[in-house]
Amino acid sequence: MPDASLIIAVVAIVIGVISLVFNWRHSESLFRRREYPAVAWYMPKISKEGNDTAVTTTICNYGPKGVSSIFLGAFICRGFKSEAWCRSEPIDDLPLREELVFPLTSELEKDISERFGGVFYDNGWRFMGKPKTYKITLRLEYLPLIADTSYFVRKSYYLIKPAIENSTIKSWELKSLSAWRSWLPCF
Repeated sequence: MPDASLIIAVVAIVIGVISLVFNWRHSESLFRRREYPAVAWYMPKISKEGNDTAVTTTICNYGPKGVSSIFLGAFICRGFKSEAWCRSEPIDDLPLREELVFPLTSELEKDISERFGGVFYDNGWRFMGKPKTYKITLRLEYLPLIADTSYFVRKSYYLIKPAIENSTIKSWELKSLSAWRSWLPCF
């Protein structure tokens, strides 16, 4: 009888492969990149000031055509539990080669504490028990201003790791994750 963890890992890998194929078929492929906008976002930035941690990300349209109806959503998850984190107001237009900054949160520790517990404040933010690792999923949707096109959806995945010093969270680190690893639970 195979081990249960092996079965879970195989199922997660199969789901990840199916997701990669689906995302590739519904993304800006290399064959269409010349006429479609190349909207990109940058890795989120973390800045800690005092007791609060702010997380922001930036998007930019590098393509030859414009886009509209831009929407950015973020989800934060631990293990199998995922919570909606932030949702941008739809933006009507993204000028060519102009960067837009999206604030995801200005109180990261408070957001984690409200959704998952385990973080408390006592002369600095601390974890109850072992430090946990969380994942962020960013979902970007936009509509190319080209006839007969539908919305594009792009996703990006990041691990958030606390940098602990004397049992206090001094800062946070972000690490980009591949799409297939994003399916694996993180406890």
